[in-house]
Amino acid sequence: MTVSRTLLFSALTMLAACQPTYSFEPEKVAEGPGGMVGNGDPITEGSFAGGDDTLPAARPVGSLPNETRPPDCDADCVAYCNGAGLQNPVNRGLCRSLWGVGLSNRPIVHAEACRRLFVDMLGRVPNADEAEATCSGGWGATVKTLMESDDFIFVQQRRAADRFLYSNEVTSLQAIYDMDRLVEKLHRGRVPYDLFAAVVSAHPVLTRRYADPGDKAEALFNHFLGRPPFEHERADMSRLYKLWHSGYYDHPQLGMRLPDAFIRFRCLDDNGQVDEVSRGECASVLWGYNELVFTPDLRASRDPGTGEPMMWSGLLKPEEWAKLQTPGRILARDLAFWERAVDEVLMQYLGYELSARVPEVREELVRWVLQHNGDIRSVHYAVATSAAYLQSAEGASASGYRWTYGPLKQVDAEVWIDSMARNTGYELPGCDHRISQPENLLESGSVASFSLLQQSRWKLNEKGDLDERYSQLARTLGGCPENVSGGRFRVVSILTTATQLSFVQELCNPTQDPKVKGAAVEKLLPGGMDPSRAVDADVAEQIATHQYRLLLGRSPDDTEKAEARAAGTECALTLCPAEEFARPYCFALLSSAERVFY
Repeated sequence: MTVSRTLLFSALTMLAACQPTYSFEPEKVAEGPGGMVGNGDPITEGSFAGGDDTLPAARPVGSLPNETRPPDCDADCVAYCNGAGLQNPVNRGLCRSLWGVGLSNRPIVHAEACRRLFVDMLGRVPNADEAEATCSGGWGATVKTLMESDDFIFVQQRRAADRFLYSNEVTSLQAIYDMDRLVEKLHRGRVPYDLFAAVVSAHPVLTRRYADPGDKAEALFNHFLGRPPFEHERADMSRLYKLWHSGYYDHPQLGMRLPDAFIRFRCLDDNGQVDEVSRGECASVLWGYNELVFTPDLRASRDPGTGEPMMWSGLLKPEEWAKLQTPGRILARDLAFWERAVDEVLMQYLGYELSARVPEVREELVRWVLQHNGDIRSVHYAVATSAAYLQSAEGASASGYRWTYGPLKQVDAEVWIDSMARNTGYELPGCDHRISQPENLLESGSVASFSLLQQSRWKLNEKGDLDERYSQLARTLGGCPENVSGGRFRVVSILTTATQLSFVQELCNPTQDPKVKGAAVEKLLPGGMDPSRAVDADVAEQIATHQYRLLLGRSPDDTEKAEARAAGTECALTLCPAEEFARPYCFALLSSAERVFY
């Protein structure tokens, strides 16, 4: 039996059309399902209410509530809160456990709140000029401005890298870059949170990291419900992950074998058709009948080990990706899914579980995000403009309830390092959360790999080797994680303190060691001041004011000015020059707890 040339040519054409196109540009690495969603207009206008609530005074009550139990809100308290006119959902949820029962929040201190917003939203400590220029015109306008910044997107992308443990040793670089792109779309308001979860549920960043179907299901539950599945849930959901397989493919431009997710064709008979006997093994029945069975076509190849038909996930069509995203859509129907979504944002900004202690806050935020079509930006806005977040962490309080005073958290390693370098003009290389093992790219020896590294946040030295000054420092402090078996950590210990002091010593060079490059003295002195100028009390105050504003993002108070003047008077006795005063002063400020906690 012969095959006509026309049919043979058609078959070859179809086969060629189904093969991956390996066009590779270092600026456009992302390949995956994240590129198939969120390509239209934002789902909301991004103008959210409640950013500038007028906070009520505490309602007069006979006595403060018992510290051993949550305060009770009686009928008068409910009426008081209903008439408070609060638009911010966090403030509305807090009222019955705060103002309505006679408690007061700590006041909002402008410089403290602005600094906190910069660290949480932009990933760095501002100088005072920047803070004063940005945090004016109301907190609603300030938060909106910060949310529109590229730095805000970068902070969310780095948090996602920690959450999903990006590792190019475990997952394809193209999939990691695609996931990074998806996170940006989420925080640009182009993808609702339920669609984000659906895409993630079948994304190679998740399916390639976990080998067993049950482990994939458990990871999905932990990410989006905040709990592991019950055994019957795990067993049922794992059937929808039965098709996924961990494999490798050779990237011709990068010259590397990349780890990636593949599809194995399960629940089929010997002829490649759906097996009526075993098809139930590829179907979930706990949340309605959901079946995932694919039949092979020209895109499929054979597993060299088992001979089973399989297909690289990079060849999947949009409708096939949509079908594979069934697990995420199932979870997004659960109320606990949205509760987990708002809880994560609350934890990000407050550092403690407010919703577990004041459930009304969670309820209000869930209604809020659903009213805004699942736009997660609405939750960021609500929390960052709330009284729970903006209030001061310092000062006396009439109550020990956690929500009556502001958050106090430890900065991430990258925030600490980046702020130091930016404020002092000290040049450092970087660390790219998308490429946790950059040495793998260098070892490949290909031009494309080298170009990709050059386009990333990693830097190469004059010899063409990785400049690891930043990553070594960050990893000692718990940042820049490799994410192979573990991730980021935060700790205050003798080792981390010694590491921080060593870096500050190098940066400020208080001993004026000529072998230490350090920050330029011009950055540490007020504009136009000669480094050799003799120091007296007035000059010392000028230097102190400049450094407080530059390094701590605020002006010094009267006590701090007095301390600087006293130090300047002592310095004048030895005829010390301005540089000799400025460098130790820099060390004192940058090694303070105010640079580590915010």
